[in-house]
Parts: sequence; structure tokens; C-alpha cells
Amino acid sequence: MKVFKHASAIWNGTVPAGTGSMKLGRAGEVLPFSLKSRVEDVPMTNPEELIGAAHAGCFSMALSSLIEEAGKVPGTVETSAKVTLEQREDGFWISEINLITRGSNQDLTSDEFVALAEKAKSTCPVSKLYSSAAITLDAALA
Repeated sequence: MKVFKHASAIWNGTVPAGTGSMKLGRAGEVLPFSLKSRVEDVPMTNPEELIGAAHAGCFSMALSSLIEEAGKVPGTVETSAKVTLEQREDGFWISEINLITRGSNQDLTSDEFVALAEKAKSTCPVSKLYSSAAITLDAALA
């Protein structure tokens, strides 16, 4: 099975002074971005935040699936992702993604939850895609 999802972006002007927008899905929300939104704390989004959201979403679903496969009832899995953009000699890199996940209403011990979270970190499709970055995990029951 193959599933195709769509997103698009447009950029206008030079990188320092220009602006762009990213569109999620075919008729989805349009999100403005700029260089400032990538390197400063301004009220726009940026590619790194979208990468973090995609990773947190995929990871949470993968962990819930593993909990269900273990014969347990998945409760709530809440995950945040901190994406590090780093300038190196050869350009900018996403060097690290820190996942923080908390499970609540889980039918698991703390050790079981952490073990399944570690498995989800290595098997979630977005983790596989971003494997060139160091991916860390802080997992615990709430």
C-alpha cells in the first residue's frame, strides 16, 4: 500500500528580507514563514516546527499502536518535539530532535511504557526519515 500526502510552499524575495507560505494538504491551512521565524522567536511558524509536529504526531500514533499490539488498552499519549537547527561549516542542519512523551490512563507499568516508547522511537516512519539527526527520548507515565 502506498499513500500520497500533499504539502506545498512558495517563497518570495531574498532569504533575509523575503517571506513565504506553506500549505498543508490540497485545501489546507496556509502558514506564513520567514527567515526571522526560523532563527528568532516570532509569531509565525517555520519548517522546523512542522517537522517537530509531524514527528510528535507519528511517534504518538506508533506508541499507541505498540501498546495495543501488546494487548493493552492505549490511554492518552502526549508528545512534544524540540527540533534543533544548527549552522555548521557546510550549511544548516537539523542536528537533534528531542521527544518528550507522557502517557496517561495507561494499562502499563512505567517500565513497559518506556520500553514501548523506545521501540516506537526506532520504528515510527518519521523517526526513520530523520535518522540523520540525533533523536533523544524522555518517556514516562504522567
